Amino acid sequence: MSQGLTPKIQVRDVVKRFGKVPAVDHVSFDVQEGEVLGLLGPSGCGKTTILRCISGLEDIDEGEILIDGKVVSSPSKKINLQPEKRKVGFVFQSYALWPHMTVHNNLAYCLKGFSKDEKEKRIKEALKLVGLTEVIDRYPAQLSGGEQQRVALARSLSYQPSVVLLDEPMSNLDLRERERVRGELRRLLKEIGITSIFVTHDQEEAFVVSDSVVLLDQGKVVQRGSPNDLYTKPANLFAARFIGRANILKANVLEVRENGHWGRLSFPEMSTELICEYEGLLDGTTMAAIRFNEISISSKPMSESENVVEGKLISREYRGSVTDHKVKVGDAELIITTHKFCSASEHSPAGGKIYVHIPPGAIRPLKE
Repeated sequence: MSQGLTPKIQVRDVVKRFGKVPAVDHVSFDVQEGEVLGLLGPSGCGKTTILRCISGLEDIDEGEILIDGKVVSSPSKKINLQPEKRKVGFVFQSYALWPHMTVHNNLAYCLKGFSKDEKEKRIKEALKLVGLTEVIDRYPAQLSGGEQQRVALARSLSYQPSVVLLDEPMSNLDLRERERVRGELRRLLKEIGITSIFVTHDQEEAFVVSDSVVLLDQGKVVQRGSPNDLYTKPANLFAARFIGRANILKANVLEVRENGHWGRLSFPEMSTELICEYEGLLDGTTMAAIRFNEISISSKPMSESENVVEGKLISREYRGSVTDHKVKVGDAELIITTHKFCSASEHSPAGGKIYVHIPPGAIRPLKE
């Protein structure tokens, strides 16, 4: 992404209320030229409302929205550009394809006002961009879910928009199709080079499709960063719980060294102290997150010299590709995830002694 250039989309301190309830609560972020930004969060956190505000389908109560450096929404300046004048493409969750129309006619119907020749040119160009020129005469029911999604994207691109907004475009697909299509969607968006905002409640989708992610909760921005940043450096307790699967434990900082990169923490629930290696260890730490899949276990004593504790195996939950082990350490119950080829006491009986190694780099200190 180019540095120093005006962002393609600017959302500035935007508030949107339904009645007295703020669905979007002073939200700000930029999207750079060619960037794919993910809006991630639980249902009701304001993701789709933000998308609708950018497109002009919802009015905002406070703040400003700019596209290509031009103000398109600003209550204080009495500016509220109509949706069709914002040069925004919108891919709806349902795809909104007319079932009685062919792919060609679905696109043509949304290109009213253009000459016949211009319509045909735009339809062919848009379908070529998404690799679907061969389905131009088919009906939506004759297409797979992934093909329907690409037709919906082609229809948005046929306007030749400045940006494209996608509202949970894979929610109607089954798991296998979703896993296949999400990588294809990212490839298409990056190949076309169009600035995009992608809404989802699915963390894996957000991580695969997006260059950067805005995590939302109750209408507010919790954290923004690369997928790796959100996973490895959660900003708070909500981020740690929402991103990935983690054990959340009370923790107290006993000692900090190396400019906050090394610390010794006590974990009252486990009745133990552990070494933590984490950039910017917080003096105000009151909690810590430890990912299920970043802990190792063994029925035999371990060779590691630090952060090994003894526990008792309570139960296992087979999940197909992995197994979750519930292990009691002190008064805490940890979930530890292993895959098939881990030497992880798969055959130890419930109630048996288990050794648990928590690497110093796996502990993420948090504030409540």
